[in-house]
Amino acid sequence: MLPCARRSCPIPVVALVNLLFGIGFAVIARERLRADGPFTSPAFPLVAMHAAAVVAPIALYFYAVHPAWSWMYWLDPKKLAGVAVLPLMVGHAGLVIGGWYLSAVLLRRGFMNAVLYVGAALTLALLVLVVAQINRLRTAADYLGWQVHKGVSLFEVQLGWAFMVALLALFGSAVYVAIELRSDGRRVRAR
Repeated sequence: MLPCARRSCPIPVVALVNLLFGIGFAVIARERLRADGPFTSPAFPLVAMHAAAVVAPIALYFYAVHPAWSWMYWLDPKKLAGVAVLPLMVGHAGLVIGGWYLSAVLLRRGFMNAVLYVGAALTLALLVLVVAQINRLRTAADYLGWQVHKGVSLFEVQLGWAFMVALLALFGSAVYVAIELRSDGRRVRAR
């Protein structure tokens, strides 16, 4: 039997969010992407900066400091090697870049609707996952505490406030990148 057969498979919420950021950035920068490709300046450096300077440190913090909650209590982080946080950190940043690149390739080939449909499907999957796992997301515990139904509200401990700061950083950076990509798209249209 598959390890996920008895319960839902682990799909971290933030991984979907990061993938959606990459797709969204590509849709906003579609004029630049069609004109110059995915690795042109200033679009790609903005996306890479968001991934490396915001997404990766946030992922590192949560996997290193709040690992059970980061795994949504599906895995016991004590059974994982401590160095596992490094590929996870790079993976989250890679999801932003990967979503950007794959969307850029599709947009350059004229598949705007496909990119929008994939983005909508991922958004729907994210919403379903959040609704289905809301209890896991709003509870702070360790892995064993979750197994015996002991935990506290997220905002009764440091985790809740760290989560709020991380959300502000993620979405603040994403808004900045989106504004810059949109103004760059206007410059491309004007030439």
